[in-house]
Amino acid sequence: MKIRKNHARKRYRYNVNRKTMNKTRSSTGKIKDPRMKKMWMEDQRVGTNFSEMGLAKDVNKAIAIPSYKKDRLLAARVVNGFLEEELGEDERRALGLKKPVVEEGPKRGYVVQELEQLASERADPEFRLPKGVVKELSYFLNKHKFNYKAMVADRKNFGQLTWRQFRLKIRRFMSIPEQFNVYLEQKKLPVGVKPNWEEYESDSEWK
Repeated sequence: MKIRKNHARKRYRYNVNRKTMNKTRSSTGKIKDPRMKKMWMEDQRVGTNFSEMGLAKDVNKAIAIPSYKKDRLLAARVVNGFLEEELGEDERRALGLKKPVVEEGPKRGYVVQELEQLASERADPEFRLPKGVVKELSYFLNKHKFNYKAMVADRKNFGQLTWRQFRLKIRRFMSIPEQFNVYLEQKKLPVGVKPNWEEYESDSEWK
């Protein structure tokens, strides 16, 4: 007696747009960066695009794990004075060796240079605090100035920061003139000068 299999009935989904679904499945995604979009060749595969640009699609393949066996074989050839690069074409044919592959640069090597230049333009070498941290530190400075003991007991100390952590954060804030000068201008204090407030920073005050 054969086992009877129950198959679900196939139903046609009328609410699905087949054209949009096929486009979504076949597309590799949209490139949002206009510069990168100009460099990308739509009629080529992803791997071909990357290799011609001088980029790596798979890091593991681009930077392979060093082979100890290949290194030992090369060292043995050097010691024995037998290097394939020094052989002529006739000797290669007699030994059945292939012609060494000459490594050439990528076809579109300028892409890497443009990307490096773009990255250097966007990179900001100076450190900046997030806006939320600046707003929080401004609140504590407005209310307690440099009284770190009062900052610890403040009800808005949600992070349960210690007095040393407050002191470190505020000193970091004061070391960034682009952000701290804005705070000084809002408080109508001299720009570029540390406020003349009493600072509670010694360990002996906490005993």
